Parts: sequence; C-alpha cells; structure tokens
Amino acid sequence: MKESAEKLLSILVPAFNEEENLPQVFPRLSQILDNLPGHIDYEVIILDNASTDRTSAIAREFCAKDRRWKLLRYSRNFGFESSIVAGLDHARGDAVVLLVSDLQDPPELIPEFVREWEQGAEVVAGILRKRRDDRILKTIGAKIAYWLIYVLSDCKIPSNAADFRLLDRKVVDALKLLREPDRYFRGLVHWVGFRRVYIPYDRAPRSGGRSSAGIWYSISFAINAILCFSAKPLRLATIFGAVVVLASFSYMILALAIYFLHLSFVPMAPRGVTSLILLMSFFLGFNTMFLGIIGEYIARIYNQGRNRPLYIVDERINFDATARDSRDLCPTHARR
Repeated sequence: MKESAEKLLSILVPAFNEEENLPQVFPRLSQILDNLPGHIDYEVIILDNASTDRTSAIAREFCAKDRRWKLLRYSRNFGFESSIVAGLDHARGDAVVLLVSDLQDPPELIPEFVREWEQGAEVVAGILRKRRDDRILKTIGAKIAYWLIYVLSDCKIPSNAADFRLLDRKVVDALKLLREPDRYFRGLVHWVGFRRVYIPYDRAPRSGGRSSAGIWYSISFAINAILCFSAKPLRLATIFGAVVVLASFSYMILALAIYFLHLSFVPMAPRGVTSLILLMSFFLGFNTMFLGIIGEYIARIYNQGRNRPLYIVDERINFDATARDSRDLCPTHARR
C-alpha cells in the first residue's frame, strides 16, 4: 500500500465468463494503478456474475497476490446492471471507476480520469470516437439502440457514451439511493446530475472470448433505456389512437352525408374485401403492440412492488467482516 495515501480509488471490474481476458487484467491494471500519484491508493473489486468457467478461480489468484484486489461473486447471474449496484454498495473509494473486464475500454485512461476528477469534475465519462467491434451486427445494433434512446427517451446522453467512467463519492452515494429493479446505469448517472467531463477514446477489439451482445441485445438494451426514462411510447399510443378516432369519426360523417343526401356512391369492388382485411390486421397489430407497451410498464410496477434485493452475494474475498452490506440477504463465504 502506498505511504501516506490520502484518497482511495475503487475500480469495479464486472466479469462474466471472462477466463480468456481476465488474466490480462491483473498485470495491466496493476502497472497503471501503481503509477498513480502517491497520495492515491486503490482497490480493485472483481464483480463475478456467477460465471461458469474459471473466472472466479483466476480472480481468487489475484486476491491472493494482492489484498487490494477483491472478489464479489453472486449466487446467480443478476445481470450487468445489478452487478454494478453491488459494486457501488461495496466500494469504499473517494471515487469509483467502472472498467469492464474485456479491456476494450483502455485502462490507460484512468490516470487522465483521475486528473479531471482532482480538478473538480464529479463525473468523468468515456465517449467513443470509433468502434472496432468484431461483428457488424453488433455495430448496427448499437447504432439502432442509441438512435432509439435519443429519439424516444427523455434522457439525452451523448450517443456514444460508454459505461467506462469515474464517479465521485457524492455521485456514488446519490446512485445508491436509486434501488429500482429495472435499471439503465448510464441514464441514472445522467439523471443525478453533477459536474461532468467527457473524454473521447477508441474502443479496442476483444482480445479473447466472444461478446454475447448482438443486435437483439442492443435493441433490448434500447427498449429498457426508453422505458426507464420516458413515457413517450404511451404518449405515442395515445396520439395514434386519437388520430384513428378522428379518422373514423370523419369517415362516419362522410357515410351519413352520402346516405341522407343521396350522393352518388361507387360500390366497393370485390377486391376491396382484401383492403378491408389488411386495414383491420394493421390496426389490430397496432392495438396489440400498444397493449404490449402498456404491459411492459405494468410489469415494471410489479417488479418494483415485489421489492426483492437487486443481488445476493455468495462469496466475498478480501473484504472486512464489518463491510457487509445490509442488503445481503443470504449467508456469504467471507475470506480475509
């Protein structure tokens, strides 16, 4: 540990089945963090979302080499967003950095993040200049997702903002107050406010393994972000319904005028039945879609009402026994 350290920096490293990438994290990140200014010490918390490969075993090796490296392993895969909540709950730092274990986001930017933080920034966020994804569908999906979020959500974050960011302790404490089960981390950070700085960078390709985030994941990601921060889908349904009612009323007035004023009327040709069926299918499809949108919002209310914990810790390494979070509702295996 550095002598006379005055500030503590917490690094959160989410990992799920990253046995190919994780071995690179310890030497690369340790070299960067050991060269931080002398008044800054650090802790690294690996957030293992119940990986089924050797991710936990590799993380335990890191913890055995350096007590500043810590492991949180969950009882099952609670998802990326809930994993971040656990990391924020357990981080002790004056500032917290989120760095995904695939190292596509360069940890070499952390010293620059720290400099901006010490100059007064409370949120220092990375923003992508260029994507180098290994799959074209992932790139297309990401672009579609960001476009949908920008158009339909009330959360106007930069289109290429990444999860790679530094958060001041006051931002972390604000985020810990937000316990909703359906979460969009980038949007929540934007929502709490505070002084922010964006640092552009190029994302590197994955050095190992394969990302599970394809086009459908990106679209699901966008839908979650929109529903978390906007009622616009419901508003659009209302507007569309009003337009249909107005059109139907206008057609009713026209039909009554034709009937009572004995205006000339050309009967519909037999093929008009097909047009009628298509119109009915179109509007039934829209009705079903809008019912689905309403169902999504109701499901979120239901999830909120159940008030279940966002995560359950199964294993904790290199944490003090007194550091247990009150939201851990199952026994944990604490190692010191």
